[in-house]
Formats: sequence, structure tokens, C-alpha cells
Amino acid sequence: MISNNKTIISYYQGSYGPTIRIDVQEIEWLQCFRENIVQLAENKLGKIDITCMDNVEVVDIDSLELIKVQYEKSKKVFMLNEKLNTNHFIWHQDIEELITIVGLIDGLLDSDNSGHQYLTDGGACALILLAYKEY
Repeated sequence: MISNNKTIISYYQGSYGPTIRIDVQEIEWLQCFRENIVQLAENKLGKIDITCMDNVEVVDIDSLELIKVQYEKSKKVFMLNEKLNTNHFIWHQDIEELITIVGLIDGLLDSDNSGHQYLTDGGACALILLAYKEY
């Protein structure tokens, strides 16, 4: 059973294709996620395994790792072991993209209302959607 206050990370076929939804209910988790991204941008963390963060439950996804890269012009999200029927994802972002994500999270934090932001665009094998207090 999924708890209402947990952050739920799920993988599904959405309106725009394969989607990874990070569904956040608690402001503290969103603040921690933001701080982890800042630390990644500042090279204080090597990567963030989002599915292993505190208070997370997963649905149809095995892992989602965010990794800082120097420059990325190809696909941003990669599915690993696709032929093995597992859902392991690597998400590449450069410094500018990480700063953009922090700004998107700040928008959700500043309003403290429900809402969502797309953290990736086309060119990825899955969209990443960050939802805050939508359910």
C-alpha cells in the first residue's frame, strides 16, 4: 500500500509517451531534492539515485540516477538493460540544465501550491515530470 505522504516515483505511458513521474507530497522532500541538485552542480555529489532517497516508493521503475555531465547534446534519459525487462534509468544533465531544474523547483517551493514541471523535453527516452501536491 502506498502512503499519502511518501514521494512516489512511477514509470508509465503518458499522454506524451514514456513518462517518469516524481510525485511529491511533502515540502521537506522537495527541499532536499533541490539541495541534492545544488550539491551535484557544485561537484559535492557524484550522482543522485533519486529512487533511493528517503521516503520514496517506486511503481514500475527500478532506479533513476541523475548524473552531472560536462556537455550533453544527445538523449538526456537512457534506459539501461531494456532487453532484460527492467526499468533502470540514467538521467544526464549539464551545469546549466541543473541550474534550470533548481529554478523550476524554486517556482514550486515559492508558490507552495500544487503544480508540476517537466524536467526534460523531447530527445529523451522518457519525460521526467515533477509534481507537487497534485494528489
